[in-house]
Amino acid sequence: MNKDIIFVSDYDRTLSSEKNNFRIDKEVARIVNDFSKTYPFFVVTGREKKFIDILAPELKPTGWILENGALMYVNGELIYNIQPSWFDTRKNIIKILDNYNISYSLGNVIVYVDKAHEYKGVLNSIKDATVEWNRNDAMILPKGVDKGSAVIQLRERLGYRGKIVAIGDSENDISMFRVADIRVSVANALPMIKEISELILEKEDGEGVKEFLLKVLKGEIILIK
Repeated sequence: MNKDIIFVSDYDRTLSSEKNNFRIDKEVARIVNDFSKTYPFFVVTGREKKFIDILAPELKPTGWILENGALMYVNGELIYNIQPSWFDTRKNIIKILDNYNISYSLGNVIVYVDKAHEYKGVLNSIKDATVEWNRNDAMILPKGVDKGSAVIQLRERLGYRGKIVAIGDSENDISMFRVADIRVSVANALPMIKEISELILEKEDGEGVKEFLLKVLKGEIILIK
């Protein structure tokens, strides 16, 4: 495997399409799986593993970063990227949400608040936590935990030293782009993501990523010299 370059990709609206209820296209999964035999390829998502297992059972990348950076899943091992004190902090956050009658759901680590823009002031004022936005949804995480910090932690844990290529579409991919050497956005990415990208793909979602990966394998796109 060529470890001179490492690929990290968002899942929702990047590898998968909202039009397909975020289920991975089998051909996209096949291309990612084949690509992962040549280059390290990690899927970095805000989702929980139990939902990824339903939406993308065919997808077998090098590894996963889950719950927006709070968990890593590599070689069959689930690794927490948090301090144990987070769970006490989370109890206090839940009390705040309950006091404001804000609906939420819990992952292993994360607190999800869907359709959360009307509560943006309350959520952004929460202390001792990071609030990450993904379009209209919010994710509450331990302070300092995001996709970017998890990518660096994972790279160090595995002993990789290669340049990072990040592929994404939305606000919670900004931290991942921040640690990347090369930033790639799908055609359906938000304008703010396209503005900080070196490469904007011609197609949306997984179709764009599939075409990009195939061009890399064929040598039609040279990312490092």
